[in-house]
Amino acid sequence: MARVLFLTAEYGAGHIRAAEALQKALGQIRPSWQSVVLNFVREVNPWFDRFSQRFYLAFIRKVPSWYGWLYHLTDTEQERRYPWDRWGSKALLRICRMLQPQVVVATFPTPGRVAGEMRLCGELEVSVVMVVTDHTAHAEWVHPGVDLYLVADEKVARLLERRGVERRKIAVTGIPIDPSFGALPSYLQARRLCGLPKDVPVVLISGGGYGRAAFLEEICFFLARPPFPLLAVVVAGKDEEWRRKLERRFGRLSHFRILGFVENMALFMRAADCLVGKAGALTLAEAAAAGLPVIVYRALPGQEEANLTYYLEAGSAVRLTSPALFPSLLEEVLWGKKGRVMREAAQKVARPEAALLGARLIAEQVESRFRSSTVG
Repeated sequence: MARVLFLTAEYGAGHIRAAEALQKALGQIRPSWQSVVLNFVREVNPWFDRFSQRFYLAFIRKVPSWYGWLYHLTDTEQERRYPWDRWGSKALLRICRMLQPQVVVATFPTPGRVAGEMRLCGELEVSVVMVVTDHTAHAEWVHPGVDLYLVADEKVARLLERRGVERRKIAVTGIPIDPSFGALPSYLQARRLCGLPKDVPVVLISGGGYGRAAFLEEICFFLARPPFPLLAVVVAGKDEEWRRKLERRFGRLSHFRILGFVENMALFMRAADCLVGKAGALTLAEAAAAGLPVIVYRALPGQEEANLTYYLEAGSAVRLTSPALFPSLLEEVLWGKKGRVMREAAQKVARPEAALLGARLIAEQVESRFRSSTVG
């Protein structure tokens, strides 16, 4: 029985969504195989996982410029091994002895580095796949013990090569998003399935999986008294406190829908006419697959700036530099030429098949190990 272990972390929702997308795609092409998605940091130390998540979210909200400084400070040029690549090795060894996977797939750098280090030291006999979940690759993604890198685009592939990774170890698949984005219903069908009216534009507002952003509240205050008819659908993610706050402020308005964490985000994206959100790679990739123009209100220095740059150059996203500019920009996206151009650009840059491509390559790693063991 083939087994695949997906390791991730919840510093933002994108890493775990990528792992779940690959797991779902793998289940479609190899239904008899077993797979599991684990939060590696939680498995190592549940207390540290909770503390570090809260610290990370507070850090990027309060002092994003410091985050950018730290990101670039630690982004060295060549692949390296560090003493802290052993962090959590005992937990990973315990997990692997219990689950007996043939392949470890990491959608967050830390578990990929730990698995790679243990493989080099002869402590694990598994293939290690690193899934780079942004349109750039920080040095932390690179480790000599990794067998295969799945990356978003050719630019990331070339960056890894400059960091010392052999090209044969790199596959350009796109950002892995839920396979359901490859079989979306029509625009009107999606409206009906989401319970949304079909006669007004829908503006989807998302703060990502963990929701809160002061900028979004300013957007919501504008949409509370819009100059034209629309429906604002606000997705607060897992931030229940923020969802309740939004419900108190805007929940009584007939043209507002306040939602928490949404499982069927693909349908809501297909039903919407515009997305207002942050520059997370998964969100931007999902929007492109749904043919949805994106107004980006915030991009963290570092990987999110790289994500935004990719979609700005593709033409499917536009940056909002000030809430005061939102009314005119929204009108142009909903009814002007800009919106039509952005929708066409989204369809061109979309990679809805990315998770399936990645799953096939992961399956090849497993099957290659089976062939090698048979020959041996």
